[in-house]
Amino acid sequence: MALRVTFVAAAGSSSALAERFEDDRPLDRAGWSEVQRVAHELLPLAAADLRYCPPAPRSRATGDGLGYAPLVQLALRDCDMGRWRGLIPGEATAREPEAAGGASLLERS
Repeated sequence: MALRVTFVAAAGSSSALAERFEDDRPLDRAGWSEVQRVAHELLPLAAADLRYCPPAPRSRATGDGLGYAPLVQLALRDCDMGRWRGLIPGEATAREPEAAGGASLLERS
């Protein structure tokens, strides 16, 4: 029996908003535009028997916007970022320069 797994990433936020660790912001206008732009291409995926998404608001809204009606699966949630939750990489680096060595890599990408 063949099994096909397809991953669809949550739509992004406005480029004016900084990316944050474990970001719980909802899908904004730029994200909704992104969903509408690709929905026709991803429509066949809605026929899948099972559709799951992480509990993050943007993930749920992306799935719903694509017509997938995904089931929330806690096992798909983002890594627990602890005290860095909600921070941009520069803030984590400023607060904990020794611990944020990997975070500086995110700032350069």
